[in-house]
Amino acid sequence: MQENEPVDSLKDVIETPLRDLEYVTNLLITKGSEIGWSLVSAILTLTVGFWLANRIRKIVEKRMIARDVDLSIRTFLIPIINIVLKVIIVIFVVDRLGLNASGFIAAIGGVGLAVGLALQGSLSNFAAGILIIIFKPFKVGDYIISQGLEGTVESISILNTKLATAKGQVITLPNGNLFNNPITNYSVKEFRRLDVNIGISYDDDFEEAQKVILEVLRKEELVEKDQNMTVEILEFADSSVNLAVRCMIKNENYWTAYWRLHRNIKYALDKNNISIPYPHTEMIVRNSSNDQLPIND
Repeated sequence: MQENEPVDSLKDVIETPLRDLEYVTNLLITKGSEIGWSLVSAILTLTVGFWLANRIRKIVEKRMIARDVDLSIRTFLIPIINIVLKVIIVIFVVDRLGLNASGFIAAIGGVGLAVGLALQGSLSNFAAGILIIIFKPFKVGDYIISQGLEGTVESISILNTKLATAKGQVITLPNGNLFNNPITNYSVKEFRRLDVNIGISYDDDFEEAQKVILEVLRKEELVEKDQNMTVEILEFADSSVNLAVRCMIKNENYWTAYWRLHRNIKYALDKNNISIPYPHTEMIVRNSSNDQLPIND
C-alpha cells in the first residue's frame, strides 16, 4: 500500500487542476451565455426603443402641426420630449441587464445636480426659455430688436434664440439675457410706421414740397391709405429745413416700401426743382479797406 501512495498523489496532483479548469470552463460557458444573451437583448431593446422614440417624436410633431401649435412651442418642446423618451429607454435597458435601476437613477440625479451647479447660467437660460414660451414676448418669424441687435426670430431652443439678420447673418442670443432685457417686437401689430426724414432748402416753398411728397405717398400702393400720412417740419437744421414723412406699411412690405419711397421722393423733388441741400459753410473775409467779401464753400 505504501508503494502505491506516490502514484495516487501524482494522480491527484494532475486531476485536481483539471477538475478546477473544467468547473471554471463550465461556469464561464453558463454565465457567458447568460451575459451574452443579456447584452444582445439590451442592444436590441436599445435599438428598437430609440427607433420607437423617434417615431413617437415624429407623431407628436405631426399632431402639433395638424393642431396648428405655434412653431416656437414645437421647436422648444420636441427636443425635450425626445430626450425624456430616450432616458426612459436607457433606464429600462439598465434594468434588463440586471443592474440596480434605482441606483442608476440616483447616479443620474447626482450627476445632474453637479452639472446644474456648474452650469447655473445654462439653467437660467433654460428657465428663461420656458418663460418665453409661456408669455410669448415674441415667436418664430417675428422681427425683434434687443440689446442693440435685430433680426427675424429663426428658432427658440432650450438654451438660446437665433435671429436671422437682413445681412444674412445668424445671431445666437442666450434666453436669459434676452428675456431679462427690453425687447422691441415689430411683428405684433399688423402695420408698422415708416419714417423718412428729408431736408429741403430754406429757399424752397414748404407747402409745395409737402404737396409733392404727399402725392408720392398717395401713388405708392404699399402705403395704407386709410391710415394717417404725415409730412411736416421736423426741425430747422443748419443747412436745411428737415421734414418728417410718416406713413403706415404692412409688416411684410416694410423694406420694399422703404426703398421705394426714398427713391420716389428724391425723383419727385428733383422733378419739381426742390433742392435737397448739403452742408456748406459761409466765410466772410475782411480786407484792409473794410470791404466784406463773402466766400461760399
